[in-house]
Amino acid sequence: MSMSPLVFRPLPLVALLAAIYPAAAAAEQADLVLDPVAVTGSRVERNTFDLPAAVDVVDNQKTGAAQLRVNASEVLAGVPGLVVLNRGNYAQDLQISSRGFGARTAFGVRGIRLIADGIPASMPDGQGQAATFNLDRAERLEVMRGPMSAIYGNAAGGVIQLLTADGRGQPTIEGNFVAGRHGL
Repeated sequence: MSMSPLVFRPLPLVALLAAIYPAAAAAEQADLVLDPVAVTGSRVERNTFDLPAAVDVVDNQKTGAAQLRVNASEVLAGVPGLVVLNRGNYAQDLQISSRGFGARTAFGVRGIRLIADGIPASMPDGQGQAATFNLDRAERLEVMRGPMSAIYGNAAGGVIQLLTADGRGQPTIEGNFVAGRHGL
């Protein structure tokens, strides 16, 4: 059996590269502009009772109505499954427990993931401080409890996420005054 030797013919290869090169050069020169993409957890708005997770939303009606907005204990006190202890000592911050996670922490928040506008406010081991939340600009706080919070990573026995309102219009100045009995 005789085999014919392999003959290399450079002409077709050169012709192919010459045909591709102008198209590649034109693609490099054109600016590519992509439309923004928003990724959400669900395409359809659902009732929280239909979700496989324990989720509560505290909207700005509760965060701003008759509240001092000093710390998150004011607004998170009514969320079921969440225990928020205000120690009255800003050096120790709040103690937050979500279904038992974080109950034994000596200071700060441990075992509950804190997120502000998608930016983690907790350390990788789950320790964080809720004092980093700016309640004056909060649109809502979303609280997730239970095993589904593990999608946010390790040391996440719960998730508290603060979402601020989008800035609209001209900058404004806001002032508040609070008064009451017994020295307030």
